[in-house]
Amino acid sequence: MRRPTYSPSPVDEDWLPGALSGPPPRPISPATFDQAHGVTAQSELVWRLAEQAYGEDYPAEVRPWGMTTFWVLGRCVSGLRVGPGHLLVDLACGRGGPGLWLARATGASLIGVDWSPVGVEAASARASHFVPADRARFIVGDLAASGLPDASADAILCLDSILFAADRIAALREVHRLLRPAGRYVFTAPEVRTPTQPFHVPDWTPLLEAGGLQLESKEAVPRQAEQLGRMYQLWLEHIDAIRAEVGDASADRLEAQARRDGPMLKNREPLLIVARHPS
Repeated sequence: MRRPTYSPSPVDEDWLPGALSGPPPRPISPATFDQAHGVTAQSELVWRLAEQAYGEDYPAEVRPWGMTTFWVLGRCVSGLRVGPGHLLVDLACGRGGPGLWLARATGASLIGVDWSPVGVEAASARASHFVPADRARFIVGDLAASGLPDASADAILCLDSILFAADRIAALREVHRLLRPAGRYVFTAPEVRTPTQPFHVPDWTPLLEAGGLQLESKEAVPRQAEQLGRMYQLWLEHIDAIRAEVGDASADRLEAQARRDGPMLKNREPLLIVARHPS
C-alpha cells in the first residue's frame, strides 16, 4: 500500500492527531501514529484531561483525538444522510471511535481506513462495543489510495485529517471516486484567516471543486479554539504525570504540540464542512 509523503514546511515535525498546524518538514512515518494510537492512547490521564477541557461537549465513550464533540457528531448524522443498508467510509479513522458511534447512531455499515496498523487494530478491537460484528471493518490505506472499489460508499467521513494529506486535491479526488452519485462527504478542518504559510487553507471551496465535489455547507465548530486551547494548557500543567504514564517520547510530542499550536489557535477557524458528489 502506498504511503503518503509530505511537502516541506517550516513547522516542527512532531505531530499528533488533533494538531491544527500544517504538514511537518520531514515525512511522518506510520510509527508516529502507531505510538499515538498505541502508547499515548493508553493514558487514562490524557483522556480525563480531554473530558475536563471539553466538558459536557465531550463524547467520552468515543475518546476522539482532535475536535470531535457531540455537536460535531450530531452535524455528521445530518450531513452524511446514511441509514440501514448504506455504507459509511471513515477515512483516516484512527482508533475508530467517531465512525463507530455514527454507524451505531445511523444503522449504516462502516469501513474505516487508516495508514496506522496500530490504529486499525485498536479500531477493530473497539468495534464490538458499538455495533454487531458484521457491521464494521477496518483496513490499512491512506487518504489518496484507500484500496476500496469505485462508487462503493454512500457517504464518507474524515475528521481532523484532510489538512495533512500530501496532495489534498488527490485526497479529495479519492473521495469523489469512492462516493456514489449524490453521496456526501463530511469533514472537519480549519481555514486560516490570515495565511502565513503555503500549507494554510483560507478557503476549502476551490479545493473541493478541483476534486470534483460540490460544497453544501460550512459551519464553525462552536467553542473549539477555547476547548482545544484549554486541553493544551492542561497537558502542560500535568506533563510530568503524563510522562510517568506514557514515557518521554509521547510526553515530549504532547508538550511540543501544546506549545506550538496553542498560540496559533486565534488565527484559525475550525469548520465542519459538507460536500457532495454531483448527481
